[in-house]
Amino acid sequence: MSAPAPARPRKRHWLFDMIPLALCFALLFAVSFLPPDNSRYEVDRLGRLSVCMPDLYPPLVTDNADRPGFEVELLQNITERLGWRLNIVSNASMGRDFNPRNWRINRAQCQVLAGGIAINSTTSSFLDTTEPHLVTGWALIAPQGTTIETVQSPVGFMAGLTGLDRIGLGQYIRQRGITATIVNDAATLRARLEAGDYDAAITEALLASTIFSDTDLEITVLGAPLERIPLGMGFWKGDLTLKRAVESTLADIRADGTLAQLAERYDLDASILCPSATGAC
Repeated sequence: MSAPAPARPRKRHWLFDMIPLALCFALLFAVSFLPPDNSRYEVDRLGRLSVCMPDLYPPLVTDNADRPGFEVELLQNITERLGWRLNIVSNASMGRDFNPRNWRINRAQCQVLAGGIAINSTTSSFLDTTEPHLVTGWALIAPQGTTIETVQSPVGFMAGLTGLDRIGLGQYIRQRGITATIVNDAATLRARLEAGDYDAAITEALLASTIFSDTDLEITVLGAPLERIPLGMGFWKGDLTLKRAVESTLADIRADGTLAQLAERYDLDASILCPSATGAC
């Protein structure tokens, strides 16, 4: 008895080949129902940009009317060039940590977030951000030529308002045989360092640039394994027309030297300023 002939493969119907194309058209059709991005239009219409910022985060935001802060003046410059008024909405929770979900801010309050917005995965899951123009982290303040490898104990330490990793810093300095004394205010930290009670001090880099700007002490932002956090501005997801307008103006401010002039006005150390639009700090 002969073996049965092998079954011929069934020819696939041509409609199956059309499924991927149909899905693409369906997706494009669905996108057409998304609300338009009117973020730039709305700011132009009102003539006002509302920006949520910490109520105090020197040197980014200060309580000095003549020198209101680096990012306050940066935003004043941006809004002036774009023909808008700047409306600052103070938020006491900002500046205390780098997680924007803890700030309880929504679209009804402001269109932009500034004054220490970290460019990291947590923020990016919540906001669209500009390229960074500043970087912060733990900074060593010491006489010229002193490094974290040569510094002697004791070291004065002040945490400031940021959410930088204090546990990681503690492990880092203990591994180097350095003991730290906690100081609760900037004036005491500076006075005791200048009096020779400490060989060096450690605090957040932006705060250090404010406290020690008029001294001969060197400010060094500590590197790996300690975190360094780039800072920029945040926009609500989807507000691309507004983001592009601000980014374009910020690029002009960087290119014509205004950003560097502002940094000099607030005594920001070169290691804190991102010198190029690529975000390389």
